[in-house]
Amino acid sequence: MRPLGPADPDHIGPHRVLAVLGAGGMGKVYLARTPRQQLTAIKVIHRDLVEDPSFLNRFGREVRTAQMVRGPFTPAILAADLEASTPWMATEYVPGPTLSEAVRANGPFPEESLRVLTLGLARALQAIHTAGLMHRDLKPGNVLISPRGPQVIDFGIARAVEGTVLTKTGEAFGTPAYTSPEAILGQTQSPASDVFSLAGVVVFAATGEPPFGRGRAAEVLTRVAGGEPRLEGVPASLCPLLDRCLAKAPEERPTSDQIVHELSAGPLPSAEHGWLPAQVGQEIDHHRRELQRVATTAESPRLQASSTTHGRRRTALIIGAATAALLLAAGTGIALLRPWEAEEATDQAAEGDVSSGTPDDSGPAFTDTVQGTYFGADGDLLYVHSEDRLTPWDWREGEPQQAFESPMSAVDVKGDRVAGGHEGLLTIWNLEQNEIASYTPDDPDRSSYIDGVSIASDQPVALFTERGSEGDTTLRLWNWETDEGWEEKVPGQVAAMSLSPDAAHLAVALPSYDDSHARVEVRETDGLEQVHEVVHDDPGAEESLSVNNLEIAFSPSGDLIAISSGHLETTTVHDLVQDEPVAEFESSYSSEGLEFTHDESRLLLGVSPNQALRSGGYQWDLESGEELTSTTTLIYENPTAHPAGETIVITDNTPRSPVLIFLDPETLQNTHEIR
Repeated sequence: MRPLGPADPDHIGPHRVLAVLGAGGMGKVYLARTPRQQLTAIKVIHRDLVEDPSFLNRFGREVRTAQMVRGPFTPAILAADLEASTPWMATEYVPGPTLSEAVRANGPFPEESLRVLTLGLARALQAIHTAGLMHRDLKPGNVLISPRGPQVIDFGIARAVEGTVLTKTGEAFGTPAYTSPEAILGQTQSPASDVFSLAGVVVFAATGEPPFGRGRAAEVLTRVAGGEPRLEGVPASLCPLLDRCLAKAPEERPTSDQIVHELSAGPLPSAEHGWLPAQVGQEIDHHRRELQRVATTAESPRLQASSTTHGRRRTALIIGAATAALLLAAGTGIALLRPWEAEEATDQAAEGDVSSGTPDDSGPAFTDTVQGTYFGADGDLLYVHSEDRLTPWDWREGEPQQAFESPMSAVDVKGDRVAGGHEGLLTIWNLEQNEIASYTPDDPDRSSYIDGVSIASDQPVALFTERGSEGDTTLRLWNWETDEGWEEKVPGQVAAMSLSPDAAHLAVALPSYDDSHARVEVRETDGLEQVHEVVHDDPGAEESLSVNNLEIAFSPSGDLIAISSGHLETTTVHDLVQDEPVAEFESSYSSEGLEFTHDESRLLLGVSPNQALRSGGYQWDLESGEELTSTTTLIYENPTAHPAGETIVITDNTPRSPVLIFLDPETLQNTHEIR
């Protein structure tokens, strides 16, 4: 990192330039601050390359294909302008060393760190390969180290899918010490080629040396093609996996999915204690201090004043769905991501806007946690609950509609009805935002608030919980047309509850108290007879159900119910018509939303992005009982299925400005985002 020179710009697009991060044959990389005061690394193309149409086509293709990649282990592209006089691209900034720098300065990584490194690299390859790309130059210099995990960068020689082949024979390969045998022999490359390189990177991190040694390129290539890898110094627990990854025949190597599955089942360091060796963590702290010094020095009053008189800004192409970074091959590749530690997420956030091209200085779409997403009956609008407000969005175009005027702390949308609770008032609207009915407490002097609500699709029935100021909870079933219903006092807090779309059943999660089990009860609404139960813990257990992770979901028909218990680390599906179990799946402690697909063929269980390193969310086939691999796109919070099967939306709440991510229902590939 060095100060700006006389020839360096003070602005690139709307971004204020602070320092030079590096330079190479393609151009320069600058440290800059966005209009929202976030740091970014901006790659600017050399002016002489602008006159080369073939280069501009390649650069544009790389930017466009990069938007298909999204995951926590590839830095995000925040914005780009391909039509500027000198085209540029802004990525997240990671204030950390490359893996090669970290090992050179501090020595090999310990076993715990190596397991996270391997898992993170495999997750990055999942994202890259599902997007139809190969990295083709995965090496220690193209892996940045951050507290959240490894970050794979530099897609400079990546190729997009053309027809059915990822790359063509006879094309140039990447760095000799980490390239695959098939690349050397001029054979067709595949995702297995990147897996070979992944293993080489991990061996380097474990030993300080590439698996086939050093030397002249011709000698190294000969050993890669025909010699055996050197795994001395690699922890014994990782040797079998890395040995398979380094097999000469591509078909004998595990896939990135298999690597993720194998490593996720083993021990990993907790996010609380971090994954990096202490000395590497200290080096990252040094990077951050240097960053602060440079930013403070650069942001002088003169520079601040100059930013107010800067000329007309070009409208940047905002690539909301993009994730992969295309950094210069310039020795230092530093680009700051959403961190591994949740605490840091408030300080370092992903940028951008809707993929429709809105300028990124227009402000974030969501300035607080997205608490839930819901589709209306026809699926044209997505209702987003954030900041006690409910806002309909044209999700295809990324355009917000008129928000509901009333504040809402609890929300549900089903069919053509909207229910919103705030303090002690529950209101029902139609989709045109006309009020249909409202419920108020019998005692107007009683202080209470609605903390959960669920309504039926085509019946005038709502299930909701009303909490008193002293912590008591009342569970209510209410028909707003007849103003009749039922209520039950519940000691403690209800952890979760749901009403089936046909209003035939309700489910409620009750905490343990006295001699009763913490449990989920499923009852018929007509007569309230219990028809199913899932016991959550032992009677009198100190941990009540309300503080453990638990999700409940009815299928669109109301015939099936899914219950995911974090305490039991199990997700079950039960047929309420036949009164028999359908499936039981293993799942993680931490879950964030449970959803059936529109045709009831699959079940989705989301996780927080901060937990994605271990599980990445779940998708199960209910007919076969098998877990389906989502490959690259992780199933984050609040998975919500379109009523006609057009899309699945998930939420990433880890940035300062939350992101809604829209997935292809079949492939789970990212199609676009709203930021």
